[in-house]
Order: sequence, then C-alpha cells, then structure tokens
Amino acid sequence: MRVFVTLCSVLLTFAIPLNGQLNEADPYSIDFVHKALSLHSQGIYFSVVEKNIPRRGDQISIALLKIFTDVELSTPEIVRSFLPLIQQSFSQPEAISMDIDKKPRVALFLLNYLQRNISDTQTQRHIEETIKFLQEKAAPN
Repeated sequence: MRVFVTLCSVLLTFAIPLNGQLNEADPYSIDFVHKALSLHSQGIYFSVVEKNIPRRGDQISIALLKIFTDVELSTPEIVRSFLPLIQQSFSQPEAISMDIDKKPRVALFLLNYLQRNISDTQTQRHIEETIKFLQEKAAPN
C-alpha cells in the first residue's frame, strides 16, 4: 500500500507538467528536462516522459545549458548523467515536434564544448559516441 501511495504522489507531481504540451511559460522545456533528469537519476522511467523526450530534439540541449553552470558542465558525473538524454532526444528525428529542433546545432555545440572541458577519458568516449550518434541521425536521407 505504501508503494502505491508513493507512486500515486509521484505521478501527480510529475505527470501533469510532463504531458508533452508546449508550455508558454517554459518555452525551452527547462522544467520538463529538469524533472526528466531527476527521475532518471533515481532510476524511474515513466512512459509519459520517455515518449516526450524524442519529441524535443535540440530543446533538450538548450535546457541543459540553462540548467547547469560552467562548473557543473565540467563535472564528468553530471555530463554522463545527461548524455543519454541528448541521444534519446534525437532517437526519432521524425517525431521531433518543431522543425527548428530537428537539427542538432545546439546539441553539437554543447558536446564540442564538453569535449574541450572534460578530461576524463571515459566521459570523453561517451561524448564522442553521442556526437557520432547525432551526426548519423541528422544526416540527410
């Protein structure tokens, strides 16, 4: 019963703001990305979140730049925590809602910045894999 109550309160807290609708008060999806990161860090995956990440495209990277400070963007653990989110945001390019977000311009800018500022070899490898993934997904068919 305790698990059910906890699950219901989490759903009520997160489900409504994560419904995938563009929020005029949050045009960069900062709240959405912040909550998605929080859930992923706890190992919680809700379908409403997971199905809306691929609809965001470059919005995810814009939100990441607004959420994290320069110091945080130089921290390997933090970078490794959000790289899968960037990949997921471009996993289905045809599903991205806004045409302007279909090209990973901001994502590649962020990843190139991270490459220059992260010295951890494991994180560097993850960044390179993410860049290759985006380049493949963004390549014209």
